[in-house]
Amino acid sequence: MLTIAAIEALLSDTASRGHAFSELFVEDKAERELNYEKQALAGAQTMHSRGAGLRLIRDHHVIYTYTNDVSEPGLKQLADQALALLQIVGSATPSDQAVTLQEIHGKAGSNPMQRELAEIGNRRKLDVLREIDAAVRSAGVPLLSHGVTYYETDQRVWIANSEGTLAKDRRVNTRARLHYTVGDTEGALYEWADFIQPAGLDTWQSEEYIAFFQNQLKTAYETLRAEPLKPGRMPVVLAAGSCGVLWHECCGHTLEAAAIASGHSDFIGKRDTVVASPKVTIVDDGTLPGLYGSSCFDDEGKLRQRNVLIEKGVLKGYLCDRVHGRQIGLESNGCGRRQDYTFAPTSRMSNTYLAPGCDDEEEMIRSLGEGLLVTQLGGGSGGPIFSLACSRAYLIKNGQIDRPVKNCMLTGRGIDVMKKIDRVGANIKTEYGSFCGASSGLVPTTAFQPQVRISEMIIGGEA
Repeated sequence: MLTIAAIEALLSDTASRGHAFSELFVEDKAERELNYEKQALAGAQTMHSRGAGLRLIRDHHVIYTYTNDVSEPGLKQLADQALALLQIVGSATPSDQAVTLQEIHGKAGSNPMQRELAEIGNRRKLDVLREIDAAVRSAGVPLLSHGVTYYETDQRVWIANSEGTLAKDRRVNTRARLHYTVGDTEGALYEWADFIQPAGLDTWQSEEYIAFFQNQLKTAYETLRAEPLKPGRMPVVLAAGSCGVLWHECCGHTLEAAAIASGHSDFIGKRDTVVASPKVTIVDDGTLPGLYGSSCFDDEGKLRQRNVLIEKGVLKGYLCDRVHGRQIGLESNGCGRRQDYTFAPTSRMSNTYLAPGCDDEEEMIRSLGEGLLVTQLGGGSGGPIFSLACSRAYLIKNGQIDRPVKNCMLTGRGIDVMKKIDRVGANIKTEYGSFCGASSGLVPTTAFQPQVRISEMIIGGEA
């Protein structure tokens, strides 16, 4: 068992052999997966991993090494490797100051559990899978194939650094994934959907996940039968909830300090200037209880916080980790994140959302001659120019929802699209969450909003 004294000795030793900031990330993670297909258990696996990553920072040089040997000799060898790499880029002044760690405490209860995951047997988890399977079969939708998988993750981390910080965190997540193909002799559509809870299985409510999956099936079949949309430009109304992924893709990535430092952002040098409609206030908050992107600490051991990125159209700040924040002259604001010990942290989003406004949701549609109502966005890509597939969309004609459409894509330059927001509703809805992939791996995030209207967007479709 790794002790605090052993970590203090390791960090003191790295300082004595070449003065640099040092940080140790230690992880212990248990994962379980159950697959259910054709009304039977199709497979089960349990994984348990331990490891540590050591990061050394001196001036603009960053060294990161990792190991799955968390014994004292294993960590000593890891430090030797990291220091050898650091010496390649030049010598430094050793320090004889010993590191004394002070544990910091975050707000408890970000991942509620009534019982430990290990205490809930596979029988209970299999019962949930059977229940979802039965609900899917009774949804009244023609299914060509389907399967359900249950996942659980229990990650415990220690983050210690040479400044004397020791942060301990525990992140518990459970989810069920339904993958399915709806269709008939005239066509088929394959999709998948995740019901995610940043909590133990004992917090799940059956009526909630049953309604979630049945609704996914029904709207997928409606989309399959829909008419393709022709490409063009028109106003777009985005429903409250998960359509907030727009903000994740159109500005979230380009407001991360890594993008600012590398020069791949339209927001460079624009702090305290107007970058969006005055109706737009964008917040990233890793402290929100019950959301997939939340935790007590980020993966650099800093307390998570609420970061206002854009306020009433004015750019206020960026999402900063230690390294990239320093490169652009800013302190970390709790946004250094990583998938696990095999990744060095970087600036990442957590729970990103558009703050509520005061506009009437019905008027947004009623006042349009023609437009597009999007109720669910699918996959896409972010950056200065983004693209997002519309999983569920409806044509608006003469202020009324006319009919469902399919095969349409929203695209544009984020900084331009944000200036075209002309309505923001008052009622915000959250979402279950998903994963965001970047240079530090996959991390849990959510992206949500109230209903909004964009006066004009480029919409790709079938010519």
